[in-house]
Amino acid sequence: MPSTPQPTESLPSFTTWHSQPSSRWHHILHSPGWMVLIGFVVRVLYIALTHSYRFRTTDANFSVGWEIGRIAYSLANGHGFSSPFGGDTGPSAWTAPVYPWIVALAFRAFGSYSHAASFVLLTFNSLCAAATSWTIYRTARRIFGETVAVWSGWIWALLPYIIYWSVRWIWETSLTAFLLSLGFMLTVEMEGDDRLTSWIGYGVLWGVMGLTNPSTLSFLPFAGGWLAYQLLRGGKRFLLPAAVSAVVFWMTMMPWLVRNYEVFHKPVFVRDNVGVEVRCGNNPLAEGIWVAMYHPSQNPILYRQYRQMGEAAYTAEQARLAKRWIAENPRQFAIITFRKFVFYWNGLPRLSKIQALEQFKNSLFLASSLLSIAGLVLAIRNRVHGIFLFASLLIVYPLVYYVSFAQPRYRHPIDPELLILGVYLFSQAAPRNATLKDVHQPVHAD
Repeated sequence: MPSTPQPTESLPSFTTWHSQPSSRWHHILHSPGWMVLIGFVVRVLYIALTHSYRFRTTDANFSVGWEIGRIAYSLANGHGFSSPFGGDTGPSAWTAPVYPWIVALAFRAFGSYSHAASFVLLTFNSLCAAATSWTIYRTARRIFGETVAVWSGWIWALLPYIIYWSVRWIWETSLTAFLLSLGFMLTVEMEGDDRLTSWIGYGVLWGVMGLTNPSTLSFLPFAGGWLAYQLLRGGKRFLLPAAVSAVVFWMTMMPWLVRNYEVFHKPVFVRDNVGVEVRCGNNPLAEGIWVAMYHPSQNPILYRQYRQMGEAAYTAEQARLAKRWIAENPRQFAIITFRKFVFYWNGLPRLSKIQALEQFKNSLFLASSLLSIAGLVLAIRNRVHGIFLFASLLIVYPLVYYVSFAQPRYRHPIDPELLILGVYLFSQAAPRNATLKDVHQPVHAD
């Protein structure tokens, strides 16, 4: 079995290689704990100083979590998991359950839609985002070595674009990014581990992940399959650990799936609004972006239909309309699907009073995508062990958004892995002496 790179005591620099004196600064720079602490403090200070917890109220607080906020309000007031657009529209599976329950706890403790609740929720998001520096550091150190790990961890902790999602959005975006990066980290660290306790924890984590954002489950077959293959190649048992983990995964998911079946009288896998989202991106007005008038939160006529038909019937009807439009317009569907692919990696075209600023933002977004993809190609060429995991994640995770529609925040859950690949590219491109090259020589893989 290939060995993994050993950690090094290098400065976080691509151009120098010096033996380090033992010092406090050296310890801080190489400590994932300090990355998490400083990243968290920076985010909380931003929330406090800019008052980002003060959301607008002109939309009846809908911008505080949107559908998640409405469901959380229902939960906090004893009406169950229901009414994603307000009012009393009955039981819902419009979103996955984990984050609405977190929001509901904040509403119960600090008041529904209060500033205190918003502050607490943004602080929770910030904690998740800051903790992602730790998972990034551990993953990068395992695959690419200490230098890539240090730079990746600190960039995640302090980069303004990364900070934005945790301090401005009450949504599961930051939690999903942390959980997915944690699952990725455990995958690379569990290589060769056939202990049932490890695989039980692995199954629980993926179950929680699926109940937070089911889109993440597209990566599960590749991550779990890679782990099982490593056991098989090492001559260790793999069927029993994989089977136990799968059972635990479904046991974690099952209470919510049973609840959905009892409420809607048909199987619903985690959430039932997929047809609506596909319809919002595939309709006569579709150009590759979200068309607001096809969403019940933005169109009073559709909202009335939603109330009258009920959620299950409404979402099924929207799915039928989306499928019919796709079948009747295959050429247009192919064109807008390609546009969604571009928008996912390039960012959305936007109108702004300062149009040059929007173009600059999109240019940076595209540059980050291209650098990460270039890093992936280089790592594949160098046959870095474990690069299959990065490649499969970047290929399969965005697929659902090519079919529905793209938003910049939909890329954020895989931003930790993209960041590691981009830093790896720079680490290999920078001039270094022979000693450093030897330390960071990629491990040849399967």
